[in-house]
Amino acid sequence: MLPLTMSSAGANAPALPDEEDPTVTVWRDDDGRVCAQGQTIDGEHWVHLPGVGAFRFAAGRDHVAAVPLLWIAPLTIYLLTFILTFDGKGWYRRDLFLATLSAALGVMAWALADSNVTHDLTIQMSVFGVGLFLACMFCHGELVRLKPSPRYLTRFYLMVALGGALGSVLVGIVAPLVLPAHFELALGLIACALLLVWQVRREPPVFAVLGLIAALVTIGCAVWGVKEFYEATIYSTRNFYGVLRVQEYGVTADSERRTLIHGGIMHGNQYRSPDMKRQPTTYYTRSSGIGRLLEVLHPRKEPLRVGMIGLGTGTLATYGAKGDVYRIYDINPAVIEIAKRDFSYLADSDATIETPVGDARLVLEREAPQNFDVLAIDAFSSDAIPVHLITSEAIDVYKKHLKPGGVIAFHLTNRFLDLVPVVEALAQAHGMHALWISDEGGDSGASKSDWVLLSDNTELLNRPELADFATPIDPRRDWRLWTDDFNNLLQVLK
Repeated sequence: MLPLTMSSAGANAPALPDEEDPTVTVWRDDDGRVCAQGQTIDGEHWVHLPGVGAFRFAAGRDHVAAVPLLWIAPLTIYLLTFILTFDGKGWYRRDLFLATLSAALGVMAWALADSNVTHDLTIQMSVFGVGLFLACMFCHGELVRLKPSPRYLTRFYLMVALGGALGSVLVGIVAPLVLPAHFELALGLIACALLLVWQVRREPPVFAVLGLIAALVTIGCAVWGVKEFYEATIYSTRNFYGVLRVQEYGVTADSERRTLIHGGIMHGNQYRSPDMKRQPTTYYTRSSGIGRLLEVLHPRKEPLRVGMIGLGTGTLATYGAKGDVYRIYDINPAVIEIAKRDFSYLADSDATIETPVGDARLVLEREAPQNFDVLAIDAFSSDAIPVHLITSEAIDVYKKHLKPGGVIAFHLTNRFLDLVPVVEALAQAHGMHALWISDEGGDSGASKSDWVLLSDNTELLNRPELADFATPIDPRRDWRLWTDDFNNLLQVLK
């Protein structure tokens, strides 16, 4: 069997029978190395190619994985490229994929750097989905071209596995330690472009030009993206729980404000002027569900005890009065540090502020009853929600810490999930009533918000200050109750 093509070294070498299979003719280069399909064996490429493919997959997966279940799409694409390239049916058309990948790398780099595109899920999935397919077809297709004779397959597949593991380790372990933000995908695009340039170095000049353009565009867009990330940013940090940024905007004293961003989600906003900095904003304005509830409860002699899961900037503390206690739980110590240093909601509050660190449900399970008048659960506005905070067992924990007639307030604002029926079902299962207050956020500094209030105190929930602003809940009686053993995110996708 003759080789399909020959490298420059192998062209001058004689064709010899393979030592283990005399019926298979292989080429040997000038150093005596076996040439598969006429290519000089370069064992390092058995690591580089799958490594870049795995790096590109893992970085792209993490870029969109915050959306529930969306990680399945990049995983499917990644595995599909292995199947198509290794099945030997010629799915990998080299000239076609070299050209299309060059263009796709530029489009992906631009989409990643442009903040207007970054928040458009449809564009992200189409651009990066197609781009991932082309990149992995290139990496795995080139890998198949370097596949050696049977004698060396064990080493070949070992190197492929090692390369995939290294790519995953770089994204999952090394990058969070050395990169200040999620720059892995940009680096993955650059690595893929440089690998493309190297692989086409002996091809017709047009491919080298396309590869070089792709490399220059990816590097340029990566620099642009980093500049965009740090524009208006006065502080950023990264830890196990993600990337946090404090940004400052405004050109006048009245418009100057600071915003806390976690990933791509805003977690609080504070104006800096003296007459505005104590005003609640975003999801916590006086027209929001939690704002209306606290306004109703405050005209009373005895102080309030308010618990909250999810600190953000600490905006809710603006409602605190003398004698009140606001106990705010957060799992991320960096959030607490930022809220105390870069925002003044906690320091300016008249209430006593307590900020225990840890998983709120676990902390509440260990604590003695706190006798909260209100327990606000504000952990569901991000794309990846902590499901263990919205189960039947979690409601049992919350009720343990409520005063008789107290209220559990769920903040359910979410771009992708409709959790209102889930909470309504939990209320019914625990003999409580649910009131949904949806606020369009028309006031200055306000954001659209959805709060669902749970309580057995029907007199409180029927107060006109609350009931007149309630939205009817469409119950889903055919839905199974969410528990620690069962949840169904597919049901609640918008």
